[in-house]
Amino acid sequence: MRRRIFAKIFFIFLTSIIALSVAAYFLAKPVLLPIINKELQKIFKESSVSDFTLTKDFIEFQGIEIRESGSYDLKIKNAKIYYKLRSIFNNGIERIEGFKLNVTSFKTSLFEIEGVVLNAFRNQDKGEFYIKAINYNKLKIGDIVGKSGLEGSILNINPVLVSFLGGSVKGELNISLDQYMNYNLKLNSLGLEIKRLIDDMEFNDKFDMTGRLDGEFSLSGNLLGIKDIKGYFNTDTNGGVLIIKDKTFLENIAKQSNQSLDIIVESFRNYNYNDGIIKLGMESGNLAMDMSLDGKAGKRSLTIVLHDFNKGKEKP
Repeated sequence: MRRRIFAKIFFIFLTSIIALSVAAYFLAKPVLLPIINKELQKIFKESSVSDFTLTKDFIEFQGIEIRESGSYDLKIKNAKIYYKLRSIFNNGIERIEGFKLNVTSFKTSLFEIEGVVLNAFRNQDKGEFYIKAINYNKLKIGDIVGKSGLEGSILNINPVLVSFLGGSVKGELNISLDQYMNYNLKLNSLGLEIKRLIDDMEFNDKFDMTGRLDGEFSLSGNLLGIKDIKGYFNTDTNGGVLIIKDKTFLENIAKQSNQSLDIIVESFRNYNYNDGIIKLGMESGNLAMDMSLDGKAGKRSLTIVLHDFNKGKEKP
């Protein structure tokens, strides 16, 4: 008899706790959501969260939009953050154990990223990373995959693997998970087709070039823009052909080299090279590409500058 009474009391107590917990959750939601949005807006002024789900192991946010007018617009379908339950009772959540993101789009003044799937957990390197597409002007990069892990507030993606311009790219990416989202990207490339790059960037009216490139590339910046670009590439042993079509560009080369325009035009009419080195660098928002080529007709050196590259615009 006592056992039955105890079991009945325990059942009533357990049912009451569950009912109160469910009621508290749904009553707390209208209260907590404005607080969540307020805290998010302290970091990103133009941002919002439409809904959230809270459990003892994770909190999941839905319909997140983080933006700054004229700079970037980040739309996240859902973000699930994992934590240890005991950390809630010790001055709030102080240690994030992992997260999962489903990003629908990320637009900046420079580029657009579509379809990001990412999950990462602390002290593990088995998380998944995938980007459906990155678009910069007419240049498109697709199917980027990698392995991700979380160390402190730094997201590490290593390796990053990309099939790009008919070649292969491998490297690593680090992103700080704060309001600045500083990132560093380092890549090693093999067998990139120069012709495909020129076609995708629509530079055909200025110059044309064939050949393949192997080399290193690094990129750093944050949500507001690119801070630095560095690249060093060698052409493969088969060489290629360079043809410069832009008359203004040829005139500038003639002035810099103190040679007649006719000689410069003839030099770059159909220049066959065997070896080449291409260097990339950025200064004051301009992207510079220095080319040093060597062929049977002699050596050729030239610099191509994309003005206001960091604003996503090109000037002649």
